[in-house]
Amino acid sequence: MAIILIEEVLMGLDEVKASLEQAVTTLDVLVEDLSPTLEEAWRNELEQVLLQPLQERLAALEQLQATMDAMVV
Repeated sequence: MAIILIEEVLMGLDEVKASLEQAVTTLDVLVEDLSPTLEEAWRNELEQVLLQPLQERLAALEQLQATMDAMVV
């Protein structure tokens, strides 16, 4: 029973990870495609406020997945 629950959690984490990866990719492209005439501060703000926190959450999620994968084995 516990293994089934862990597997369901892992499937849910996979969905969250895919969403985070898509958000990071979209923001990364947005930051890269900003017009050079826009202030550099605005670009930095997007990176610091949105992109970096999402990347940190994605890394934490990957670590959690690895821990849970080890529990299943």
